[in-house]
Amino acid sequence: MTEKNMFWEQDGIDRGWYYARNIGSVRSAVSWKPGGWWFLAEWLPDTEEHDIGPFKTKAAAMAEAERLAAQH
Repeated sequence: MTEKNMFWEQDGIDRGWYYARNIGSVRSAVSWKPGGWWFLAEWLPDTEEHDIGPFKTKAAAMAEAERLAAQH
């Protein structure tokens, strides 16, 4: 995969939703579903069965998102 932008941007409306180009989105339990932070990879369909998580912290979800994106 080509070089990635590891810059996470917070959504302007939903403060619990972060997005990084070529990686995907990370969402909080308040923004998405209970249990913690969730990652949805940009290269997978936007369906619930492709949610990765939950993670206890936003940092853990983002780190795993970046790790998986580097492998993709």
